[in-house]
Amino acid sequence: MELKKTINGNKATVEIEGRIDASNAPEYEKALLALPAEVKALDIDLSDVEYISSAGLRMLLVIQKAYDKIDGSLRLTGVADEVLEIFEVTGFNEFLTIKQ
Repeated sequence: MELKKTINGNKATVEIEGRIDASNAPEYEKALLALPAEVKALDIDLSDVEYISSAGLRMLLVIQKAYDKIDGSLRLTGVADEVLEIFEVTGFNEFLTIKQ
């Protein structure tokens, strides 16, 4: 599991590398939910993610709901075309904030 975190006040940036699938999505979810309570804005950099499975989509849904509850913001950055296509096919692009 490759996860790099940078926290600056109430904003965090997390970089994920490789694949997000059933083997690591629960660990990513746990790590993202364990960010300090003062973090209200989370950017997840997916520049180095080439694949996301249904388990990864579920993880993003859980994180999005958690940030909605605290009136925070979640943004995905650096999304590769292959991953963006998965978001579009599943409709996740309708409720996730994606910045290319």
